Amino acid sequence: MTTPSAATPPAIAIAGMHKWYGDFHVLQDINLQVRAGERLVICGPSGSGKSTMIRCINRLERHQQGSIVVNGVELSDDLRAVDGVRTDAGMVFQHFNLFPHLTVLENCILAPTQVRRMPRAQAVELAMRYLERVRIPDQAGK
Repeated sequence: MTTPSAATPPAIAIAGMHKWYGDFHVLQDINLQVRAGERLVICGPSGSGKSTMIRCINRLERHQQGSIVVNGVELSDDLRAVDGVRTDAGMVFQHFNLFPHLTVLENCILAPTQVRRMPRAQAVELAMRYLERVRIPDQAGK
């Protein structure tokens, strides 16, 4: 695996991000840059803001201060810009929030077929490739 070059613009750039829930200051002056191809582990105790930060990056939560730029797009109140970023991002959290009436494979192909209008056969092939990559192709029908 190659390490992304420092000259490569960041895929995610966070500068001075703050997030409060009432009086609780959950995210305090977060500064982070992640380049395309770079892998990052966000580790910390329960309640430390890990999921909140990730939810802010995909604008599932609003941050109150600072900036978040994803692939050159500032995540502000421009909902079209936010939707554009979301079409290229997929996130699964610890509680999964998958559709329980669908199989793993059906959950995996839902966004590519519905959002991207990808043909079902192509979406199945892509989903199986990813399930194989994480060594769980046997879970596709569950």
